[in-house]
Amino acid sequence: MRRDKICFFVPFYPLIKGGAEYQSKIIATALKEQQYEIVYISSGHEKEQCIVVDGFKIYQLNVSSGIVEKASLYKNFMKKVCDIISKEAPNIIYQRILNTFTYRLAKFSKKNNIPFVLHIADNYSLEFDKGRLGILKKKLFKALLKNGPIIICQTAYQRNKITEFDYAVADVIPNMHPLLTETVPKKDRKKIIWIGNARPVKQLEVYLKLAKSFETSQLKFHIIGRIPENAYGISLQETIATGKNIVYHGGQDNDYVNSLLLNSGILINTSVSEGFSNTFIQAWMCGTPVLALNSDPNSIIKKNNIGVNCEGEQDRMKIALKELLENSDAYDLMCQKALRTAQSHFSVEMNMKRFVALLVKSN
Repeated sequence: MRRDKICFFVPFYPLIKGGAEYQSKIIATALKEQQYEIVYISSGHEKEQCIVVDGFKIYQLNVSSGIVEKASLYKNFMKKVCDIISKEAPNIIYQRILNTFTYRLAKFSKKNNIPFVLHIADNYSLEFDKGRLGILKKKLFKALLKNGPIIICQTAYQRNKITEFDYAVADVIPNMHPLLTETVPKKDRKKIIWIGNARPVKQLEVYLKLAKSFETSQLKFHIIGRIPENAYGISLQETIATGKNIVYHGGQDNDYVNSLLLNSGILINTSVSEGFSNTFIQAWMCGTPVLALNSDPNSIIKKNNIGVNCEGEQDRMKIALKELLENSDAYDLMCQKALRTAQSHFSVEMNMKRFVALLVKSN
């Protein structure tokens, strides 16, 4: 028997690739297997059309970046979105990314008495600086909360940021990932890996600097992800081209990423901040420890001894990398703990039970 219809307002993976998109696809696929009907409204496409991919009906929409549209909080775009939702008549609306569109979507859902599940995908969307943009962002967030969204967070940090507004979070559900291996595979500790699209917040240049400091060693520093064709990206590409121990793989799908992670020694993350990085979970699902510059979501790295968080100190990264790789017994134990932690905390089966229970309760 077919269950509720859910409208996913999120770009469709893999037509548009990103961490939030990937997590949404995992959830949508698991729900479809439980006989939920899923329809996507996917923004960010050049051509507007309705297609079917992987058994999902997808409305592809283009978003104008014009000044008038931005100033109106994308009024015209969101009218198209709301018209599609009215036509499809879902029982629940799900949005993975808190952004400028969320305010109008929350307002529409309240007016039409459709439960709206807002799943936070990063820390940045909940951080409000004291500048003009931060003040506006905070004002918008307060306004959307008045429409009563059902909020799911990835981390305790995100939940705490929302409770500062005297608003109750429905649940804290971490990112999830299908199981990749039952046992820790053979590791090549000379293979170091960095994954991400090279935006400034990801700080790929920090990783390249680290690679440079190991140029006389046998370590190879691998990079997976798109590099932009702008001044920042060109500078990164020039550094990569001259790096004797750097291997650039370009943008790749998750099967490729997982195959590389399975036999890599360490995943390195240099982001300014993270919500709960998918790449952390993928690495741990492969039994691969994580060395992070700034991130330890829910203190899981420290509590389970499955990597190192350098707490923003770039100089610690070189020391920590050496220490992780030099002690074979400690490294092997860390790999075992990484895999066990991933299997017990981030499996799709376990976390989808909580997600479905929330849907049932909300509807």
